[in-house]
Order: sequence, then C-alpha cells, then structure tokens
Amino acid sequence: MKWLQASISFLVFSLSLYSQVPSVLAQSYSNTKTKQISQKLPTSIDNQSKLPALGFAARFKPPVDDQPNPPTVGAATRGSSCLKNQQEITALIPANKSALTLNEHPTFFWHIPQISEQTAEFALINDAEEKVIYKTNLTLPKQPGIISFTLPKNAPELTINTTYRWYLTLICDEEDSSKNPYVEGFVKRIPANLPLSESLVNADLLQKSTFYAQAGIWHEALSSFVELRCTEPNNQIVKIHWRQFLDSVGLNNIASEPLVDSCTTKN
Repeated sequence: MKWLQASISFLVFSLSLYSQVPSVLAQSYSNTKTKQISQKLPTSIDNQSKLPALGFAARFKPPVDDQPNPPTVGAATRGSSCLKNQQEITALIPANKSALTLNEHPTFFWHIPQISEQTAEFALINDAEEKVIYKTNLTLPKQPGIISFTLPKNAPELTINTTYRWYLTLICDEEDSSKNPYVEGFVKRIPANLPLSESLVNADLLQKSTFYAQAGIWHEALSSFVELRCTEPNNQIVKIHWRQFLDSVGLNNIASEPLVDSCTTKN
C-alpha cells in the first residue's frame, strides 16, 4: 500500500511539472525570438525619427535685415523656345531672391533642365546705380543638373553693404531677346562679424556649412555644402544636411539633382 501511495504521489508531481513546461518553453522561445528580431533590425530604423533633427542645424536661417522688403524681381523665366515641357531655370537662392555673401567674388548656382541651347549670359548690375559692372557668356553643359559660376578675380570686387542684381539668361534667340528665358536675383556683400569669424577658425567643413546657414550667409553656406557633396558623395550624413538645407528654402525638388560642373566627382 505504501508503495502504491508513493507511486501515485510521484505521478501527480510529474503531471504538475509537465503542465508547466509548455508555458516556460513558450516564454523562453518568445524572449529568444524577440531578441533575435531586435538584433536583425538595422539601427537606421530605430534612428529614422532622429533624421530630421540630425540635419536641423543645416536649415537656413534668414538674416534679420534692416530692409524687410527686398527689391522686387521679375518672373522666373520668360519665353519657351529652349525650355521644353514647362521646365524652367531654378536659381539656388532663398525664397525672397536675395542672398548675402562675405566674399568679394562669390559663387552662384543654378539648376538647368534639359535644354536645346548651351549658351547663357551672366550679368551683374549695381542696383542703386543701375550700372552693369560685369557681363560674360557661359557655355552650359549638355547634362541637366546644378551648375555654378564664380565671379572671376579680374571682375570688380563686390563692395561691402552694396546690393547687386544679377541675371542669367539663356541665349535661345539672338534676334529677339524677349524669347530668351532668364532668372534673376540679388546679392549683397557684408562684413563678417566677430562671433562667426571665431567659430570658423577651428571648424571642419560640415561645421562651417552649418555656421554659415545659421548666420544667414547664403552663398558661403551653399558653396560649403556643395564642396562637402563633392568630397564625400556617398556620405549619408552629408546628404541629410544637404537636403535639409535646400528644403528650408523650398528647393527640396532639386536636392537629388547632380552637381554637373562643380566638382570632378559627379554625384
């Protein structure tokens, strides 16, 4: 009898232990699978919400100017003899068409679509005096994309605190200039303030780009970002900052366009 009671007790204990095994195994399996799935997730997924913050410093901060209303500009383009499918030239400048620079010979950028003509005219005018101070013809690349032009050293230096109007005109019809599409904008050279100058001393190129953007110095900010794109064409951090910078002035639609003639490495 004692043997029978001992057998029954052992059977009840075994059944009780066995009934707990599935839940223990299930919990262990669940924890293992969760850990495995977590390990397989790329870190970029966890950081996607942080991407906008990553490039926030690159967003352009318009300067506080003593002239709240910038000079007016004409239509972005006129005529359509060289531009197809309602395309147009896009100047890489802020929405108000006015940009600051610290450089006496700044660099200008435009996005050019696919065109049938490869000649354009660049003209720089002292806006107050309505006097052309520099004019030249540019040979445009056949490939559509972002192009640049740096005011050469033999051109007159931009005077500090003077506003200049510039034009880029496609030469589609040499007989009738009204059929030549164009874009225009304004550039004003200002002196660098001491805090900005001190910040730039030991800054790397990415830091310089963001310092210029936060200070509202458009031409230097854009040139620095372009240089970054040229030197590190596959750097995702640089691409995020570049996109944030252009998006902040409404130019996100050309953020993926190639830099045609600004660097030897096309991206």
